[in-house]
Amino acid sequence: MELQGVAAANRLLWEGPAERGRTFLLTVLAFAGGAARARIAGGTDVQSGLVGFGRAAELLSRERVASKQTVAAVREPLTRAATAAAPLLRCSDPAVVTATEQLLNALSDVEDTARLEAALAAFGRAVNAATAPRLSWWARRRAARTTRRAALP
Repeated sequence: MELQGVAAANRLLWEGPAERGRTFLLTVLAFAGGAARARIAGGTDVQSGLVGFGRAAELLSRERVASKQTVAAVREPLTRAATAAAPLLRCSDPAVVTATEQLLNALSDVEDTARLEAALAAFGRAVNAATAPRLSWWARRRAARTTRRAALP
């Protein structure tokens, strides 16, 4: 769940169309502002263009660093998930092993939330089934008797 939260925050902060539009608009404004300043200071057209490109490059550089820092935040939850999954891959129950493998595969693409949620649900069911306490002999016999009575007309 933590991994999904980090991926959603990354998508919201850096990858959405609105954010890309804002970045583009800020870049254009930085370029225009830098060019205008250079022109006001008495620079030529070429010099003002170069200053504008420099301002735009600075802004894009800061955006890129911030984006990479956000993406790096995904590394820690991925490491914890892989560390927690390692013992489960050696479990004697094949359903748990399969569900764990599917979950790790789904974690490789946290943007695919439907696949990740399905893998989490399958993992939860497999682990619950594997760790559920086994009914006593009397309880199993009582359950079988109740099932047979319900089946009789």
